[in-house]
Amino acid sequence: MADVIYGIVTEVIDGDTFKVKVYYQSANNKAKYGDNETVRIANIDAPEIPSAAGLRAKVHLENKLKGRNVRLEIQARDTYGRLVCKVRLA
Repeated sequence: MADVIYGIVTEVIDGDTFKVKVYYQSANNKAKYGDNETVRIANIDAPEIPSAAGLRAKVHLENKLKGRNVRLEIQARDTYGRLVCKVRLA
C-alpha cells in the first residue's frame, strides 16, 4: 500500500509540478514527509515553461489545483527530491 498525505496546493511551478503544504499524514505511512513538499504528478509529462504550450499547461494546472485540498498517493521520490504522486482533489 502506498503512503498517503493530504495538503493544500500553495504554488504551481509548471504543468506537472506544484508545491503543497502538508496537513495530514496517514499513520500507516512507511516514511515521514515535510510540512512543505514539491510534487510531480505521476504519469504526466507537460511541456516546459519557455514554450507557449508550457505556459498554458501551467495556467491550466493553477486553475484546477491552486488553493485546493489534494490527496497524494506517493509512488516515489525523484532525483530532484520531489514526491512523484497520483493526485486527487480531496
